[in-house]
Amino acid sequence: MAASAVRGAMALRTTGRPVAFVRKIPWTAASSELREHFAQFGHIRKCTVPFDKETGFHRGMGWVHFSSEEELHNVLQQENHVIDGVKLHVQAQRRKVLQGDQTSDEEKDF
Repeated sequence: MAASAVRGAMALRTTGRPVAFVRKIPWTAASSELREHFAQFGHIRKCTVPFDKETGFHRGMGWVHFSSEEELHNVLQQENHVIDGVKLHVQAQRRKVLQGDQTSDEEKDF
């Protein structure tokens, strides 16, 4: 198993939700191209590519939400994801880690 697949599998166990974080999206691609590419691995619940309000271009990163962990795992198993001739960098979305005196809403006393 490739090192990136191992990292992805480890992250998959800790995320709790099937979300892929995608970097290096070419500026010529939009969320529709991202959705089209990743649909081959399963049902896409949501695909988000944030845009910069000042430039009007997207920021080269995005998130793809899958219906199941298995679909995300299938994405992470494939080494090469290419859109418009550009190789994407795909990894499982990491859980947000609270640091220091930060607490989540569940931990706060209301």
